[in-house]
Amino acid sequence: MFGDNACGNVTAPVALSFTSATLSIIISLISIPGNLLVLLAVLIDPNRDLRCPFNYFVSNLAFADLIVGCAVAPLSVIFHTCEGMRVHIIVPIEVLHMLFFITCTASVLSLAALTVDRYLAITSPLQYRVKLSGQRVAIVSILIWVFSISFSFIYTKIGYIAYTFLFAHTAVLFTFAVLIFTYVKIFASLKSQVQNWENLSDENSENSRQVVKWEKKITKTFLIMLALFMACYFPSVIFVYIMNFCRPCSCDLIHVSRDLQIMLVMANSGMNPFVYGWRLENFRRAFKRLLMCRWFVKRIRSISRSVVTLSTSVTE
Repeated sequence: MFGDNACGNVTAPVALSFTSATLSIIISLISIPGNLLVLLAVLIDPNRDLRCPFNYFVSNLAFADLIVGCAVAPLSVIFHTCEGMRVHIIVPIEVLHMLFFITCTASVLSLAALTVDRYLAITSPLQYRVKLSGQRVAIVSILIWVFSISFSFIYTKIGYIAYTFLFAHTAVLFTFAVLIFTYVKIFASLKSQVQNWENLSDENSENSRQVVKWEKKITKTFLIMLALFMACYFPSVIFVYIMNFCRPCSCDLIHVSRDLQIMLVMANSGMNPFVYGWRLENFRRAFKRLLMCRWFVKRIRSISRSVVTLSTSVTE
């Protein structure tokens, strides 16, 4: 039966519980520093080149992913460890599920917002800054969180299994539909802009090339993010179908599907910061300056002087 949690009272295999706990620890250790670095890079902006609508949406996505690393993954560790040890689970499973669904919805909708951002930047470059001002980005980001929190309360009425199906067929499919539409439009617009270069003067043509080249690089970076999103979420949707419709499946398989579905979605939270550092030079420079902050440099110099002094005294 659809949404039936017939295996809810059947404990998961011990090996599965401890494996999921271990994976949750790894995801947390990767997600926290990476997403925190992205947030600090945009907020502090050490090189004064990260304040733009695209990066504001990136920081909104990083904030959702940071919550996954700081709260969802640690709660998952506690839950699966208790489950594997066959002891009373000290954290209500509803808290883990609610945080999981809220952050997932915010992540998916932030990706949809990034998709629209790229669409406007490529198809309407002259009106882009006007249409996506900082105030409008802030409003959209707030609405994303309000909707994510409100929508997730449906889980309390229909349960985990049924809600995963609802989530997969609303937020995920909505984002995929937006992706397909905007990708086609972006590709056509970029092709048209390249053709228009020939009709411009050399100076204007060079400026246009630089602008389009930069926008293409950001867009390619974003497409890599979306590819990673699909690589994590599409298998997750398959596991959702197994949980909801596979009647002859054993409870062990249902538990494996449950954990893999959660792990794949959480794993996506730790991937994006590496994409920014790999693809975008301004993020790379910001990361380096944040990691090599003054107090750290002074501390290294202080240690170096102490070592030199100690070596000198030993020599004498």
